[in-house]
Amino acid sequence: MIGKLIAGIATSGVMMGALATGVAAAPASSPTASPAGQHQGQRAEKKDRFGGTVTAVSDTQLTVRNRRGESKTLLRTDKTQVYRGKDRATWSEIEVNSHVAVRFAERDGKTYAVRVNLARPHVAGKVTSRNDNVITITSKDGKEVRISVNGDTKFFEAQGKGHRKPGSLSDIHVGERLIAVGSWDQSGTFDASAIVYSKDAAR
Repeated sequence: MIGKLIAGIATSGVMMGALATGVAAAPASSPTASPAGQHQGQRAEKKDRFGGTVTAVSDTQLTVRNRRGESKTLLRTDKTQVYRGKDRATWSEIEVNSHVAVRFAERDGKTYAVRVNLARPHVAGKVTSRNDNVITITSKDGKEVRISVNGDTKFFEAQGKGHRKPGSLSDIHVGERLIAVGSWDQSGTFDASAIVYSKDAAR
């Protein structure tokens, strides 16, 4: 549920659902197509999209692994486009551990990256402590992450059926789960620009 709520906040154009499932959502089919045509078209579109975490990148290719553990290596061409939300980005901005959704094409037994959508950095986990400006969480893989917040950080409480409402730092408690988006500072602390937390996760 939190993943759906953070979509648009966390990814600036890359659907969080794509990062969670490893496959980017396919565009809607034409409304004039027949039901059978829609179904076939959706299957075809999903096959040329792959999302997940970058595990390796060079000047000529990148390797992405999704949450199911599947990996795909995609070759760069002179026509490969890179975006961060609606803004053009560069290949050099792709790093190991970047979260991406890639549209690709297969030719002659090779897989080529057509468009790479970069997500904003994000962290997720269970809250273990909180003070005036730092939230500490434990991620799914057991790592401790310190999240720094300030007066500009936006807070949202996850509600049922993909809804959210404005929240606050004081409403976040130990045991709850959250997702934060922002950036890493040089000390290894994650500076959050937005946080979505769930009360249900603590029950």
